[in-house]
Amino acid sequence: MDKNIIRVFVILGELLVILVLTFIIFFVPGSSGNASETSTSGKALAAVKLSDTDSGTPAVSIAAVVPDKEATERARLERERIAEEARLAEEARLEEERIRLEEEARAEAAKKTAGAEETAALQANMYDYDAAIETLKAVPQYETRDDLKATVASYESARDKLVKWEDNTQISHLFVHSLIVDTSRAFRKGSSQPVGYNRYMTTVGEFKAMLESLYERGYVLVSMHDIAERYIDEDGTEKLRKKAIYLPEGKTPFVLSQDDVNYYAYMENDGFADKLVIGGDGRPTCQYTDVDGNVTFGEYDVLPIVDNFLLEHPDFSYRGAKGILAVTGYEGALGYDTGWHMYDLDDPAQKAKLEAEQEAAKKVADAIKADGWEFASHSYTHTDMKTNSFNKVVYDTDKWEREVQPILGETDLYIYPFGSDICDWRGYKGDKYEYLKKAGFWYFCNVDASRYWIQITDNYMRMGRINADGERMVKTPQKLDYFFDSAAILDKSRPALG
Repeated sequence: MDKNIIRVFVILGELLVILVLTFIIFFVPGSSGNASETSTSGKALAAVKLSDTDSGTPAVSIAAVVPDKEATERARLERERIAEEARLAEEARLEEERIRLEEEARAEAAKKTAGAEETAALQANMYDYDAAIETLKAVPQYETRDDLKATVASYESARDKLVKWEDNTQISHLFVHSLIVDTSRAFRKGSSQPVGYNRYMTTVGEFKAMLESLYERGYVLVSMHDIAERYIDEDGTEKLRKKAIYLPEGKTPFVLSQDDVNYYAYMENDGFADKLVIGGDGRPTCQYTDVDGNVTFGEYDVLPIVDNFLLEHPDFSYRGAKGILAVTGYEGALGYDTGWHMYDLDDPAQKAKLEAEQEAAKKVADAIKADGWEFASHSYTHTDMKTNSFNKVVYDTDKWEREVQPILGETDLYIYPFGSDICDWRGYKGDKYEYLKKAGFWYFCNVDASRYWIQITDNYMRMGRINADGERMVKTPQKLDYFFDSAAILDKSRPALG
């Protein structure tokens, strides 16, 4: 037989022996022997040496090392240890995450609670004690917080001491126009309307002094909607009725409004604000350009001045009321060029510019409403609605609804241009009134020198307003004596009025 074939058989036999030995060691009980019967290396070694003495071929050795059971066990244990460490590490991570989330939840709850307490305190300062109580009782921890319960009790006590205002037809309404920031520019020779500014405008300093005096005398801002409210009667028709106003003893409600919040072109470079904008803090404010062309933002007109005053004196407002901003449309709104007639709408670029102005103005208007202010129509063309024909009233009303209302939103407040009411004191009737009512207006304001003048019927409310301007403070200051001392607050830089 060929020697190579014999060699193959020998090798196969030796491999068979190795497999048998391996089987016996690992699978036959008691076959592993004791420590004295094993090699010092702890391994079973089977070696086969093949040599071809005849041919002088070098010897070939085949060694099979049988795995050590202890080494295998150690490897298994090591794997288990590593797995256990990984499990414990994951448990620790999950526990840390749980603690972090709980701490964040507690912090968020504390923040919400603190926010609720702050909100409730503001509501209480503005005499809305029911809302303040509701705010605190909505805190999740209310039932376990004795301090919150004590605060609620104090609010209930303060609420019970409020006094109902005795007559809603005896509430005053003051108004101003855009405030003069720089009197040297407004009253200078060469300004667009130095005499008009002196007669019909109020300075920033004067207005701030008015607020201080009103506050010291116990006046509190209310909305016309606080005086009379719309409701649905049992017969399904919408009507108007007086609404109860509850204030502390000695407090007096009044309404504040501002006309022509448009920042007309003729006022440019005359020391007035440029426009209303949204400030860096997200609140509405004014943009102003000084004589050197520097642009700044701040207390340059009624809105930011009142807002900041209320931050210091929240009790100057009844349930968040601030004031009414009356807006026309013939030169845009709020300082933005939103009038359609100001553009060639057949030109895509011009149309895009109009749309950009409308969008910017609407964002500001939304911020103003969210801030607690109300808008009123001051007509579109600022023409006399009393002397205008019915067709002119229709044209004007439709144009305001089409161009200005989409920016400011719907309103049921109408402030007559020049204070010129469409009807006399005997009440509303006629086609002009019917058309304005059809357009959605329920509350109407004229100008009247009386301390207060109000009519409230099922269908409308009329309210007289007193102009707090140069003309009134100089010529008939006694009309304003209920509110402030005109002589004390009159700006000394005003020219003499003829």
